[in-house]
Order: sequence, then C-alpha cells, then structure tokens
Amino acid sequence: MIRKEAGLAFWLDWVEHRGGLWEDAGNSALALLPAALASELELSEETAVTADPDVAREDGALLLVTGHPVVAKAAESVLAAGDTGTLTLAAPRSVPPDAATLLSKAREYLPVDHGRLDPRADATPERVLRPVLRVGSLVGYELSAEDHFQEQAEVFVDVPSRLRVPARVSERLVRTGRDPRAETALPAGLAAAVDYASTSRPDLAAALAEAHRMLEAAAVLRRDGLAGQLGDAYAKERARAGEYYASAVESLERRAATAPEDRAALLRARIESTREERARRLAEIAEKYRARHTLTPYRLHLLRVPVLRLALDVRRGERRYPLDLDWLLPAGEFAPLRCPACDQSGAPLVAAKTHLGCARCLAPKRPTPHPAPESVPPPRDGAATHAAASAEGAVAPMRAGATAAVGLSAARNAEAAGGAAPRSGGRAKVGRIAEASGTRAASSRPGSRPATPGHAPFPPQRRSVDPQTLQKRAFTFWEHAAGGDRRKLERLCAPDSPAAALLRLYGAAGPRYGIGVDSRERVESCSAVVFPAEGRRGWDGAGGEVRTDRGRHDYLLRWSLGPDRLIAEVLPHQSPYAMNASTMMARYRTGGTEPATRLPRTGAELDPVARLLWQRTPARHGVHLAARALASWWRLTDPRALRERYPAAILAAAAERSACYWSGVGGGGYSDAARLWQVPEAELRKAGMHLQRLLKLTQDQPW
Repeated sequence: MIRKEAGLAFWLDWVEHRGGLWEDAGNSALALLPAALASELELSEETAVTADPDVAREDGALLLVTGHPVVAKAAESVLAAGDTGTLTLAAPRSVPPDAATLLSKAREYLPVDHGRLDPRADATPERVLRPVLRVGSLVGYELSAEDHFQEQAEVFVDVPSRLRVPARVSERLVRTGRDPRAETALPAGLAAAVDYASTSRPDLAAALAEAHRMLEAAAVLRRDGLAGQLGDAYAKERARAGEYYASAVESLERRAATAPEDRAALLRARIESTREERARRLAEIAEKYRARHTLTPYRLHLLRVPVLRLALDVRRGERRYPLDLDWLLPAGEFAPLRCPACDQSGAPLVAAKTHLGCARCLAPKRPTPHPAPESVPPPRDGAATHAAASAEGAVAPMRAGATAAVGLSAARNAEAAGGAAPRSGGRAKVGRIAEASGTRAASSRPGSRPATPGHAPFPPQRRSVDPQTLQKRAFTFWEHAAGGDRRKLERLCAPDSPAAALLRLYGAAGPRYGIGVDSRERVESCSAVVFPAEGRRGWDGAGGEVRTDRGRHDYLLRWSLGPDRLIAEVLPHQSPYAMNASTMMARYRTGGTEPATRLPRTGAELDPVARLLWQRTPARHGVHLAARALASWWRLTDPRALRERYPAAILAAAAERSACYWSGVGGGGYSDAARLWQVPEAELRKAGMHLQRLLKLTQDQPW
C-alpha cells in the first residue's frame, strides 16, 4: 500500500540502499535512518513517512511525494553517483534453435547479392557473450524563460557494430533477468571493466560516442518540436513590441516634422535611441524564446548478452569470405551487422570477386556520356523523342544500397525528370497571355540557344552530376536534418528556393515536415536512389525513404540547375515517376490533396500574404506546392508596393494560382482560384499578370 506513490517508493528504496531500514504500516511507513543519513536529510533517525495527506495531518507523519525537497535531494544524490556496472543476462530456458534453423533464418535475414551463405566446415553454433551498451540520460529542455521540461532518454547500442539496437530487442533485454552464476559487480577501473566485458577499449569508446550522438540527435529533434509549439507566443510578443516601437517612432517623427529646428534635433535623437531600444528589445525577446537543451548522463550499463555465434562463409563460386552472425538468445533475433569493407550499415551485402562488401561501396560508377556536338540542331519531335533515340547511351538510375538497375528507358527518365509541366494544345485560354509572354522572355535570356525559324526555341541540354556525388549529398542532407544543423542545411540548399522556404519556416525541422515526418518522430536512417538529369527539362534528383522510429516516409530531393548544384526542393515522393503520377491526378482535383500530418505553428515572422499562403495552401495542394508559392513571393524585391496596391487575399490567391499553373496541378485557373479564395476574378487576373511580369515563372522555374 505504501509503495503506490512513485516518489515515496523511490525514496524508500534509496534509504534502504544507503543502509537504512523501513517497515510498512499500511498507509504509512516507519523509516530508520543511519545517523549520517539523518544528518544529511535533516530528519530524525526514526521518521514516519506517508503519501496520504489525511494520514500526514492526523498522525503527524512526513508527507513525501514527488517534488518534495527530501525526494529531490535523494534524486540528485543518485544522479551524482550515477548508475554504472556490468550485467550478464541469463539465457532463456527454452531450447535454442539448431544449426539448420539458424542457417535458414540467416539466409532470410541477410540476402547476399552474387553470393550464398553456407556453414563453415566443421563449425557448430558457439555460445558466447556479446557486449551491448545501455546509456540513459536526463534531457532538460529550456524553451523560454518560463517553459522548462525534463525527460528521460535511453538508447541501447551494440558495441561491435556501433548500431542502435531496435526498440523491440531492447525491450526484451530489459525484461531479461541477470545470470546468477556470473559476477555482475563492476571491477575497479575502466580497463578491468573492459577486460571483464570481453571487448576492447576502442570498441567501447566508439560505441559510447555513437550513443551520445544518438541521444543528442533525438534531443535536438524533440527540442525543435517543443519549440515549434511556442512559436505563436514568440510571434505575438515580437509583434506587440514591434507595434509599440513603431507607433512611438511614428509619433516622434510627426512631432519632429512640425517642431522648431532645435527641438527637432532633440526629437531626431530620441528617434534614433528608440530604434536602438527596439533592436535591444527584439534581441531580448529572441533570447527569451531561444530553445536549449542539456544532457545529464546517469546510467551506463555494459550488458553481456548470451548469443549463438554462427560461423558462415559467403560463397561466390570457389571463393569464400568468412562471416560471423550472432543470434541474440533473449531477443530471438540476429545482432546488427555492418559492412566488413566500408563499415557502413543499411545496404545489402555483395560478394565481389576480390572481397565482401555492400551495394553502397561496390556500386559501379556511372560512365560519363559523350556530349552531343553543338552543331547538330535539336529534333523537332521534342526532348522525349531525342532521349528515346539515344537510349543506347543512357544510364539507369543508381540505387543506394543496391546494384545498378538495368532496362529502364532513357525516354521514361527524361519524361519523369521533367517535372509536372502541363500539356496544352490548340488555343491558349483567356488570362494566360502573361504566362506565355513570360516563357518567351525567359527563352530569350542570354545563354539560350537561338530558335530555328518557324519552330519554338529549345532549352539547352543539361548534364547530370555523378550519381555517387548526388547520393553522398542526399545522405549528408538528411544527416544534418536529423541532427538539427540549420547552418549546414542552408549551405546545401539554393537561396530563394522551396527548400530554403522550409528552412525559413521551421529551421532544421523544415525538411522533415516537408515530407510528413511528425515532430515526435526520430529519424534513424534513410535510403537513396539517384535519378540523373536527362533531356532538356531534366532535374538531378535523389529519392527514397526516411526511416523513423514510427514508420517510413518517401522523399525526393531535386537539385538546382546552376553550377553550384544546390538542393532546390524537398518533395514527399519516392521517385519522379511517383511525383508525375501524383501531379497528373491532382490536375483533376481542384482542391488538391490533404497533407499527411498536421503542421505545427511556425515561429518565423510572416507578412500577411505569406501567412495566408501557409495557412491555406498546404491543406489544398500539399506542403511542397505551398513552399513553391512562398519561395516565389519571397523572391520579390519590393512586396510592400504590391501590398499597397492589392489586398493580401488577392495576392495570396495569385501566388498560389501561379504555383499551381506552372506546376501543372489542379487549381491553376483564375476561376478556380477566385472560387477557392472568394475574391473577384478580375482583380485576381490583374494581380496574377503583375506577379508574372515581376517573377517571370516558367515550367523549368515554377517559383
């Protein structure tokens, strides 16, 4: 009965650990404290404690619940001492699987390309102990001057592979009892503990560093999610301060305009001091809402997990490559495995002619295609026909973690990589004259090829970057996104692009929100498939899946066309083919599609037009098209002049319509946009043509 309250139960266990005793009396307990402990807690040696307020009031017992200073002092003592040690887990009492069953499970768990798993000659499964680190930490979040949170975080890391143990395996390890026949006390000194755990000091240090990195990355993601919930309060306080100082400056300027010269000089000095005070106040508000976090490690357990070690050979013809797999007996699964060649994870193994590796390190390099002579005129049938005619020299997309795919048509790649360009024929509809003139203006820019008489000009052929380079950039991008490094992400993203718009809205969490990753999800790994640019409307891209602790999310990165090759877009599709299929279906739905997750509030300072776009466009057309509309709006050099001429709703409707039109999705007509936004169609057409003259959007540049 007395142990129902968590704080009191913890305190009683702590007292018993420190050499005290306690006796349960139903609704209270009598604690006998050693003299040193009683002096430390400033309590009598015989203290009655309870968690019931009525018992404390009637019997005079000390009310101990979570949050009491005595309980807090005990918790601080435990955290300061730490929870370290080695622990040998007990093997289950059930009969372990035999060698044939383990071999069958190994072949299902680890398929090898160009090879086969076979048991090593005269080798039987051997019982050994595999070290696993259990690292726990308290994470303190400081989101503002008033908002503070503290949470517990824990991670299990396999020491030999330095990979995170899956949650289902760690839960089984926690439920497994210790082996009573093994010594579990931590020997004196780190070196003795390492020797006792049957592992090496470098392996243990590397696994501990990896565990810290995982905890840090999870804390950053959690901090960004919590900070996003306070974005509204930060924006309101900043807006109030801005309005206050703006009205003060405006009042001083009116007085200075009609005051005598000597008085006007004093007023101008006050205006400057008011502006400086405004800057200081805004900096104080930003510092007040600056999110921070701290890690306080308190647990470090070195678990010795009983395993069955299966000695195998990866065979390719007469070649044999040794490989050992460990079957975790308490969990009923194989231990994580890294590539023996490149020391990476997540890619299938490949048995090469010289060594054993994975599809990432043994992927063949893409040969550089020979550029077409400049003197050859482009064909009249379009880019797709030209790409199909040169299919013999095309290279299929490269899959990260797999061998190169063979048999894909280059025409299909060119058509898929061309984006979502609308196909129209016959007469142009009323209201699209500005778009057509913008396309002609774009084609006559310096550097474009001269048009053939009687035919429309063709954009120049684009050359793709090496697929391995794109693959590395994709992995680097998601690594920084998972780690919350906004500064490095900004260096990878093109300015004035939809990807930069997501960073401006949510910081490092923007790319994750762009593909539907919830703020409570933790990014664990990702895969990458490279789609090189082919054809005159091709985009270099890389797509795949971002795996979190709660599921998987498709993504597609598209690079800009300039010489810097920066990331321009983060799309919620796995490949250009999926993007084209989604775009084609969206043409028949004026309202677009519903977003996969609910977006948190942004802490960025938005003008009225950008605020309307971010409030309405994601629910109609998705986050990626809203990011395109915002990127085009933020590209304007003088948006204030437009806001003075047109209402904010009309400008937001025009920006959304332009993004829909040049992206080829539903809602690209003026009548559809006027009906969705409830604005006059005539005013919308004027604002749309004005925006097009300023932005010069095209099918190749829809933002």
